Amino acid sequence: MVRGAEALPERSHERLVQALERQAPQVTVAFVARGADQRRRLFARVRELGRKVAVDHPRAGEMPEWAERFARERGHRLAEDARAVLLECVGRDLLVLASEIDKLAAAVPAERPIEAADVLRVSAPGREHGTFEMTDAVLARDPARASRLLAHALDEGAQPIALIGALAATLKPILAGAELMAQGRRLEDAERAVGVNPYQRRTFQQGVRAYGARELRRAFVRLADIDLAIKTGTGDGRALLEDWVLRLCARRATRSAGRASAGPRA
Repeated sequence: MVRGAEALPERSHERLVQALERQAPQVTVAFVARGADQRRRLFARVRELGRKVAVDHPRAGEMPEWAERFARERGHRLAEDARAVLLECVGRDLLVLASEIDKLAAAVPAERPIEAADVLRVSAPGREHGTFEMTDAVLARDPARASRLLAHALDEGAQPIALIGALAATLKPILAGAELMAQGRRLEDAERAVGVNPYQRRTFQQGVRAYGARELRRAFVRLADIDLAIKTGTGDGRALLEDWVLRLCARRATRSAGRASAGPRA
């Protein structure tokens, strides 16, 4: 697997093209890139030889099936209420879901189903601050609270990659709504177009009022950069996430302060 292929120099691309020409048929090479400029020889050759695969989190409606599958593979059964609570805790991240079911499988005897109480005891305490409360603080544009809850989640053992997934999943509908409102749509119309669930209405409204589409797009790009830096070992996940949260939450406050300090114009 070659990560960050778009950032490699041309000389490295040429060497990779040569390697592809000599590649054994039983070997699979995966190139991970944020963009694939077809004017560059490597990407043009990869397009000829291989195929493009979109990688994204499963849809919310697909997560129950994944939870059941992971539980069966570990010789356990999930009660319906336990499954609902577990998915509320982990969101749509399959890696986190598998990890939490591993913990539950170790904590619950195989002869009885995993109950909601088990999930609340094993999974929820370590994730509560790291997902719902932290993302709520980000949507409220509260940098002090968001930073405190981020530190709390990381101290409790939450993985930076999992928190990135939770932040991206929370901000994605907010960005879609902000873009619609930037086009002149009303808040109620944006809610219907995005398909906001009733229990998400408060946070959705709070988010689109707090953030503009442009700054959310920049935040997503930066979050993807952090994700890549963590996975390639080129950055400290904790420090990068703390900086991301502070910059995003404090941006409006900084602009407001600048306008206030400028004073009235003549």
